[in-house]
Amino acid sequence: MNATQIEFRATGSGASQCDRIGARLMASPGQWVAMTELWQVSGAFAVHSRVSDLRRSGMVIEQKNEHRADGTIHSFYRVMV
Repeated sequence: MNATQIEFRATGSGASQCDRIGARLMASPGQWVAMTELWQVSGAFAVHSRVSDLRRSGMVIEQKNEHRADGTIHSFYRVMV
């Protein structure tokens, strides 16, 4: 299988983590979605890795960080269609 033929496999039954993240992003194209929300819908602790997989499959996904006054950094993703 080459890089353009990525297949996402779920463990057990149901959609894979990539499928769930991709579906959530596609539900609101162009809108920023918090990484924490993507983690919650997918169960993926490494959301950035699953987003990388989705990018390799051809999805155009942007990422931004927001630096908050309390010193925390919040990450957001959006899909461009």
